[in-house]
Amino acid sequence: MTVPLEAADPGGTPLPAVPHGVRRLLVAFDGSPGAWLALAHGIDIAVSQSALLTIAAVVPEPRLYTGFAPLVLPYSPETLRRDAEREMLRLLAAARDEVPANVSVTTCLLHGRPARTLAALADSGGYDLVLTGPRPSGRLRRLLSVTHGLLSRSRTSVLATRSA
Repeated sequence: MTVPLEAADPGGTPLPAVPHGVRRLLVAFDGSPGAWLALAHGIDIAVSQSALLTIAAVVPEPRLYTGFAPLVLPYSPETLRRDAEREMLRLLAAARDEVPANVSVTTCLLHGRPARTLAALADSGGYDLVLTGPRPSGRLRRLLSVTHGLLSRSRTSVLATRSA
């Protein structure tokens, strides 16, 4: 038996229950404070719905910018990619450690453009809901955000958390 998911708006008023339960839940995670907040909400939903939880992080391709003159950089793109991957694996391990033992959790490290990669995972993985951190303020930042990209690319429902 699936218990309906209930949520509350920022004012504390309960919102209507979701008619079907959440079976598979994806949390977009980048280690930011908003991502930790999304993870906390994801854990709450996974516990209440007995849902499978996946925490996914994306390591973007490193971008090296140079000026007009020849420039020798002390780091190669491969070194930057390896360092970013190592840090993201550390953050994913810390996130996994926050999940209670009674929740089935999987971590996933992906490479590419975050919004496109997460949207592809959400659609191909049969997820019922994707949780993200809060959308950044400012029109341009919102347009470039992962949340906006997921909303425009994925057929899966997306829930953006709001910081308190």
